Amino acid sequence: MFETCHTPHEIAHLLRHHYGLPVQLLGGRPVLTTGSLIGAVVMPAELGRKVLATLDHKHAAPVVADPSERTWTFLVNPPTPAIAVDVAVRRCLAGHHVTIVPSGRQLMLPATDSSLGWHWAGESAPGTVRMPPRAAVIAAVHRVTSLEATIP
Repeated sequence: MFETCHTPHEIAHLLRHHYGLPVQLLGGRPVLTTGSLIGAVVMPAELGRKVLATLDHKHAAPVVADPSERTWTFLVNPPTPAIAVDVAVRRCLAGHHVTIVPSGRQLMLPATDSSLGWHWAGESAPGTVRMPPRAAVIAAVHRVTSLEATIP
């Protein structure tokens, strides 16, 4: 995807054009800022693989993996109007090392096709990126972790 890009500006332009993402450059790296347009849910990669597999095609998620594949960041549609996640739900998610990214945080985006850097773990088809509702990803985490708890 990035084979024709030679500068950070070309990478940002490609991500904007290819996916319709509101990409900015920070220190020469493409980033998104969470807020009213984009939210994020971060989790361990192993859990992320299972969650991504349980999301149906209607709720397929773009997912960014960190360079060491320790965490996956699911890009999600935040609820409108902004609704805080219940404290009990946050505690349950935290027990599985899942974090709801607060508004105003910057998320790194892939800048190369190599898996040695930030890369897509789940890539959307070209066109305006379709992100699942935050609630759909949280529900998928609950389904996966509930199933794991019942397996002896």
